[in-house]
Amino acid sequence: MKTLHMELDWFANTNHTGFYVALKKGYYHDLGIDVKINGEFGGCGHQFAGEPDIVVAPEPAMLVYMDETPGEEQVQAVAVLTQVNDSGIISLKEEGITRPRELAGKRLTHWTPEWFHAVIGFAVDEDGGDYSKVKLVTKDVGDITETLGNDGDAVWIYKNWEWFVMKHAGYDCNYFALADFYPVLDFCAPAVAAKTRLVKNEADVIRAFVKASDQGFIDAAKDPEEAAKILHGYTPHFDLGLLVESQAYVSGLYLNEAGHWGTITPARWDRFSAFMKEKGMTRKDISGANGGYTNEFHG
Repeated sequence: MKTLHMELDWFANTNHTGFYVALKKGYYHDLGIDVKINGEFGGCGHQFAGEPDIVVAPEPAMLVYMDETPGEEQVQAVAVLTQVNDSGIISLKEEGITRPRELAGKRLTHWTPEWFHAVIGFAVDEDGGDYSKVKLVTKDVGDITETLGNDGDAVWIYKNWEWFVMKHAGYDCNYFALADFYPVLDFCAPAVAAKTRLVKNEADVIRAFVKASDQGFIDAAKDPEEAAKILHGYTPHFDLGLLVESQAYVSGLYLNEAGHWGTITPARWDRFSAFMKEKGMTRKDISGANGGYTNEFHG
């Protein structure tokens, strides 16, 4: 039995349900792998180095890491969790923020990586706004209900999670998806990467991981309520009603047109990799052709 350590980009939520379905139903075990899943608040960006064999993170964080990291700790993307980038800006409805340029003059929470500003700055300025007029508040948001209206007016979120957290808590919010304004921002997020040493030397292990995960996400797409209940078993601190509502939404985003999970489309990855190089976030264009990702483990 081969043990794989997987580090999530955040604490476990409905972005990750398929992994827990595969774990609960024994899909990993049946293919000879023991998957250990760890997730925590504020995980995005620091979780690549060291023990993890599999890492969940947004494409921009992966590209920066790939650009800076040599040798044994290098990674390659092998899957994407959803077939669209389900991220964007949430705000209380009273703030009147319905598009990127309307962030000017508002308090936007942000985390430390420079690519955050490359992405959001691009969106605001291209929409006719002025990113220099956005009031930036440094904060890694854990509880969205404690942040909006208090520390910040707007937060970059995954809709499938924080939108439903706010809705479940009774708040009336606005939301816009970044990808709805600019196709280049439909990047792969969250994506899944494996250490390159495993991709090269233990390809059968990565293939088994992808195959079992695929079945877990297929099951979650077919029966969202059952999937939410399975996730609740691993995250009992979340309200089951919240998980069911969030899961009903995100289950529709997991699979491609062929009914499978995880495949990375060149347009999504490569377009954004070129964007990151253009903005000076990476020194090179880490496209699929240049080893940024592979779909070889699917199918």
